Amino acid sequence: MRKLLVRSSVAGLIAASFLVAAPAAFAEMVMYKAALTPAAEVPPNDSKGSGALTASYDTATKKLTYSVTYKDLSGPAAAAHFHGPADAKTNAGVVVRCRRRRAARWPARSRAKPP
Repeated sequence: MRKLLVRSSVAGLIAASFLVAAPAAFAEMVMYKAALTPAAEVPPNDSKGSGALTASYDTATKKLTYSVTYKDLSGPAAAAHFHGPADAKTNAGVVVRCRRRRAARWPARSRAKPP
């Protein structure tokens, strides 16, 4: 009787471990890229500034990791944020603000968590 109880307990623990690990099996990394160009602004403008963004979103942890590079700005970088959601021809509100820790940390690299 005791052997049966031990075997049942071990089998139950193994089954429970599969259930705990199951969400990770369904996790997905979603990759994003964006060209930050004056022509992509709404409305388009004739700025000389440009840049690029690469990002990945982990659906399991809900963590957004991104890297931004930029050049030819008319002055020092003052702020950074993500807008959305909207189609490509419509302005949208800010949904994630990026905080700058120190000027030396730009270009921005962050692990921002969406709201």
